[in-house]
Amino acid sequence: RPGDPLAPDEKLECDPTAYEMLHQLHIEWPCLSFGVVHDSLGEQRTRYPLTAYVVAGTQAEKASQNKLVCMKLSHLGRNKSADDSEDEEESDDDDDDDPLLESQQVSHPGTVNRLKLMPQATHLCATWSDVAGVSVWDLSRQLANLHAPGSGGAPNGAEQAPLFTFAGHADEGFAIDFSPVQQGTLASGDCAGKVHVWRGDGASWTVDPEPYVGHEGSVEDVVWSPVEPGVLISCGCDSTLRVWDLRKKSGSAITVDEGHGADVNVASWNKLVNYLVVSGADDGSFRIWDLRSFREGEPVAKFNWHTKPITSVEWSPQESSTLAVCGADDQLTLWDLALEDDPEADRAIAGRDDLQDIPPQLYFVHQGQRNIKELHWHAQLPGLISSTAEDSFHVFKPANAGDGPGNES
Repeated sequence: RPGDPLAPDEKLECDPTAYEMLHQLHIEWPCLSFGVVHDSLGEQRTRYPLTAYVVAGTQAEKASQNKLVCMKLSHLGRNKSADDSEDEEESDDDDDDDPLLESQQVSHPGTVNRLKLMPQATHLCATWSDVAGVSVWDLSRQLANLHAPGSGGAPNGAEQAPLFTFAGHADEGFAIDFSPVQQGTLASGDCAGKVHVWRGDGASWTVDPEPYVGHEGSVEDVVWSPVEPGVLISCGCDSTLRVWDLRKKSGSAITVDEGHGADVNVASWNKLVNYLVVSGADDGSFRIWDLRSFREGEPVAKFNWHTKPITSVEWSPQESSTLAVCGADDQLTLWDLALEDDPEADRAIAGRDDLQDIPPQLYFVHQGQRNIKELHWHAQLPGLISSTAEDSFHVFKPANAGDGPGNES
C-alpha cells in the first residue's frame, strides 16, 4: 500500500504514463513553505510548454543562510508518453526544450516556518520566522527581474529589509493567512495559542495588540473566509477548530471540540463551495466540514487513508469537489468527493485484497518525495500541483486530471 515503509531491497519506480507532466527540482536548502504567484500570462492556460512563478522560504543549516527564493519555472513540457498520444498541433514547437529554473533571492532572518502571498498583490509576502516574528516583504523587484531580466533592482541575494516586522507574538508560530476579501488584512497565530490581526496598504502596517484568545495550545493554521470579511477559521494542538468573528474577541463564535481527537494541523476553505472546509490532523485523518451544520460538531465525511500526520490540504481552484492532501507518510493524494462506488470497478478488482481498502474518492497518489511539507494547486494552470519536501520540489499534472471549466488552449 502507498505510504508503507519500503523493504531494504525495494525502491519506488515512477510510471511516466500516470503523469501528463512531471518535473523534479532540487534547490540548495529544503523549503517548508511556498506560494504560487498570480502572474500576467493569462488564465486557464493549458498549452505546453507552461510557465509558473513561485516564492519559497528555506530551512538552511545556519540561520544566516536562509533566503526567500523567487523562482521562475519555464519550458515545463508534457511527458513524452503523454505527447505520443496527442496531436502535434496541441503543443508548441519548443515543447521539447529542457525545463529552465531561474531564481532571485532575498536574505531572510531564520527559517521560514510558513509564508503566504497576498491574493490581491502576490508580490507582497508574509513570513513566519522561527527567530524573528512575522514580516511582510515586497518582492516586486525580484519578480520583475525574473519576468524581464535586466529590468533593474538589487543584486540577486542582496540584503533587503522587510516592509514591516511584528515581534509581539509570545512565541514562534506557523499559522498565517491573507484575507482574499479584504485587501491588506492578515492573521497570524502562534504556539502560545494567540491570533493577531494585521491591516496594511503596502508599506504601512498596523497590528491589533489585543489578540484573539481561545486555543489552549499552539495555533497551527488560520484560514480566512473566501466570502465573508472579518471571518476566519483556526485549528490547533488542542484538537479544536474555531470560527472567529472579528467583532468578538472574548472567544470564538463557534468551536468544535475534539474535531479529530488529535492535533489539527491544517485547514482549507473551499472557494467554490464556501460552506465546505477540510481539516487535516496528526493522526493521518482529514475531515470535511459543512459550516451550515458546524455547531453540531460532526463532519460530513471522514477519511483515514494517510498513515502519518497530515501536513497540507487544499481545495482545487477549478473543481469544487476536488482536493489535495499530503502527509508525513510521503504521499500526496488527490480526491474527488463527487465519486461514488462503481460496481463495475468493484468486480474488476474482486479478489485483489491489496485494492479492497481504496476509497472510491481517491483518484491519484503521488510519491517520490521524502517528508512532504506543503502543496498548492495553480489557479491559472488547471490540474497542476506543486509540492515541497525535505529532499525536492515537484511540479506535476496527473494524466487523469481535468483542465477545469472554461479552459482555453
